[in-house]
Amino acid sequence: MEEQIIETARQMFLEYGYKNTNMSDIAQKAGINRTSLHYYYNTKEKMFHAVFGQIIESFLPQIQDLLFKNIPFFSKCEAIIDIYFQIFLSNPSLPQFIIGEINRDLNNITSVAYSIGFENYIDTIIGIINNEVEKGTIKQVPIYYILMTFVSQVTFPFMAKNIIEDILIKDEKTLEDILEGWKAIIITQIKTLLEVK
Repeated sequence: MEEQIIETARQMFLEYGYKNTNMSDIAQKAGINRTSLHYYYNTKEKMFHAVFGQIIESFLPQIQDLLFKNIPFFSKCEAIIDIYFQIFLSNPSLPQFIIGEINRDLNNITSVAYSIGFENYIDTIIGIINNEVEKGTIKQVPIYYILMTFVSQVTFPFMAKNIIEDILIKDEKTLEDILEGWKAIIITQIKTLLEVK
């Protein structure tokens, strides 16, 4: 029952956002009464923490494992892009949801993320970048430019999915059809930013 509640809540939070989702609607869609829902989660915030935590935990270990692999820096970037693309293809509303929640209540979303180790993930990335700079394999660039370049390029196609697919429809393509080519462009942009000439 708890898995069913979490899945229902996940779908509703992703579709409507935290603010526009209420406990009664979750209970109704899950096929239970509100009293039963409160047995598992007595506040919407606790349910949100469980749902968002589960979303992060579904991909964070894959990325952390990849970060520690002994492969070249730009190969890691490509593999991480692949993971994010798969996550967003499986959950197309996720990027919009995260941006909405960051704008609605940054402390809430970061407290959930940090409670399950997201801060360690960021620290690991910063450590890898600093190590590559020390080895001379990439240029020293402020971390916020690197993160902004990566995050914006990976998430934008999913944020603008409807308009992109409207443009692609005349070529009988979908967003998924062009992601491999888009990954190559992202890597080119990251290399332009970071490669030592």
